[in-house]
Amino acid sequence: MGDTKGTGRPVALVTGASRGIGRRSAVRLARAGWDVVVTARSATGVARFQGTSMSDPEAGVALPGSLDEVVAEIAAEGGDALAVALDLTDEDTVRTAAREALAWRGSLDLVVNNAIYQGPGITDPFPGVPIDLVETVIRADAVMPLAILEEVLPAMLANGGGTWIHLTSGAATLDIRPGQPAWGLAYAMAKAAAHKTAGVLNATYGSDGLRAYNLNPGHTVTDVMRVRAAKAGKEARGQSPELSAAAVVWLAEGGAEARAMVGAEVVSRAVCDQYGLDVSEPGSDVS
Repeated sequence: MGDTKGTGRPVALVTGASRGIGRRSAVRLARAGWDVVVTARSATGVARFQGTSMSDPEAGVALPGSLDEVVAEIAAEGGDALAVALDLTDEDTVRTAAREALAWRGSLDLVVNNAIYQGPGITDPFPGVPIDLVETVIRADAVMPLAILEEVLPAMLANGGGTWIHLTSGAATLDIRPGQPAWGLAYAMAKAAAHKTAGVLNATYGSDGLRAYNLNPGHTVTDVMRVRAAKAGKEARGQSPELSAAAVVWLAEGGAEARAMVGAEVVSRAVCDQYGLDVSEPGSDVS
């Protein structure tokens, strides 16, 4: 971890931090001694679900969570936070957020690449989804993280390297047999492309101190899943985002076991189980 101006605490940038894995990661990092730059499409106000397909019946539903709330949670954990708007479909906001994150404390020690494109085209079948929408999904999820890297990587390397954690997906690596449920093609292509970033970073800059990881969260409950389940009179099923948040902190702290995993896909549940990480949710005594 590099030295930082002001607090002396290491600094992390967590994208897509208004809810879910990004939010929990930001709060857990603060608890572990980090100051955190948090991003979402808007820095204030309530977000509205844009749907994952071109005919999603839940499009327009208000989602809980805002960066204002995350900043307050970080402060309660003793950390400082900076909230910045970042929209993966708008390169100017991506680059501006990266520059603000770097300028805030004069250095950056960790990037958690958690944000993904949210909108139609993610689950639409192909053919059926317009090519320009396929391009939007791929550009947002696989190319825009490179814009962040262009802005922050030179300073990170100059300060000793730091850590890059990309939240990957089974869609990036798993082959699907006929008859199995499939991801939307645009989403799978985007995640597969983004999955390659960590390996290339390790090969190119590992000797300069950079550690890059693909972190696979597994099937994780989201607020959208809860909305859909509630409408169907069911309970959303899946892993808590706390598992991946705990794994993010464990990787960022860079112990010997974490360093040994550079170059391999890290699975959140496996790491938490193997190393006994605390995955309890706030206010719960159950892990």
